[in-house]
Amino acid sequence: MSRDPTGTAFSTSATRRNRFSPIYAPDGSILPTWYGATTERGAIFESVFHDIRPGYTAPRVMPNEYLDRVLAPVVTIRKLSLVDLTTDGLHAIGITRTALIESTSARYVWTNEIARQLREAAPRVDGFIWVSRARDTARSIVLYADAGRAPMLAPGSGTPLPLTSGAGLLLLRQFAMPARITVVLPGP
Repeated sequence: MSRDPTGTAFSTSATRRNRFSPIYAPDGSILPTWYGATTERGAIFESVFHDIRPGYTAPRVMPNEYLDRVLAPVVTIRKLSLVDLTTDGLHAIGITRTALIESTSARYVWTNEIARQLREAAPRVDGFIWVSRARDTARSIVLYADAGRAPMLAPGSGTPLPLTSGAGLLLLRQFAMPARITVVLPGP
């Protein structure tokens, strides 16, 4: 899920905190990051529906949460080296899924520090992979574009779907229904 129509753009935002970014390079610059998921549902749940937790009464998504989003297929163009943050990987580093993956944004300073430490311990890895918090049938991925690193992504086959209208909005609403999420439509 991206704001970029190709789905391949990396972000260098310092103002927006995510679970594993921003992280700073040794020279003080922000490492560009890319977040993705292994399924369309995973991408939508990890982006547009990210802040909706099971048990919320009458969850809804406002238009400003999806109007600039595009669901775009991407492919990897080389073999990626990823830190495994599924059960085995979490056991290996001694951190629970609840603490690292299921935590709220209030813990992002800490999760960013863990990401920095993992990258420092394994500087050649391209990123991390874990079971999506928001959609546990998909995997989530974060990639880091270190200087000098070979490109990792290219646009995939298929048409990018803006979630504003048409097939993209229909798909968004289709994924929302079983989770009882209301997608508030844009006004006239």
